[in-house]
Amino acid sequence: MSYTALAAGVGFGFLIAAQVGPIWILALRTGIQAGFAASFGIGVGAAIIDTIYCVLGALGAAALLATPNSQRVVSITGSLAIAYLGARSIIRTRSKKKNPEESESSTTETFMRSLRLSLFATAANPFTIISWVALLAAASTYIHTTIEKVTFACGVGVGSLTFFFALALVSAQLGKRLRPLLIEWIDRVATALFFIFAVALAYRAFTI
Repeated sequence: MSYTALAAGVGFGFLIAAQVGPIWILALRTGIQAGFAASFGIGVGAAIIDTIYCVLGALGAAALLATPNSQRVVSITGSLAIAYLGARSIIRTRSKKKNPEESESSTTETFMRSLRLSLFATAANPFTIISWVALLAAASTYIHTTIEKVTFACGVGVGSLTFFFALALVSAQLGKRLRPLLIEWIDRVATALFFIFAVALAYRAFTI
């Protein structure tokens, strides 16, 4: 095992996950509203997709994004996926207002629901794809063998998961301490940011 590749993967995975984007916002908002398990489910899904994309990129799949048409498709898909997050947020907020005493799901159900949502949203998120394409281009100078590439990808998953674990802990604690009115405003800001990201991606798709 190449410990250099592993350490590099962990570091890069942590840093990429720490970049503020739709999934970062989703994990924070989910933790504040639904607690640790739900937020960590988002993080696990993101770490899984990060690892898969890293492996595919290391094996040469990044070349598929070299053409404007492929980039346009990725941007449109991502725009729709992130707009879905915004629409979902609005629907869930209205549902809670109509049924404030609605029973909460079990921890396992909450985790699995968040995991499924994260797998979909992260896989369709072009910010994730673009980040890993740029990262692997830089890392290719010292990662050469297949074993090193796989080790690097495993490190990426560990680093990404570590960050989201910490974010889930922090957001869950914030949810317990913040006033309901502030939590409501955070939800509104998060929803607005989802739509801003979606519009930005749609604009990118038609200007490539």
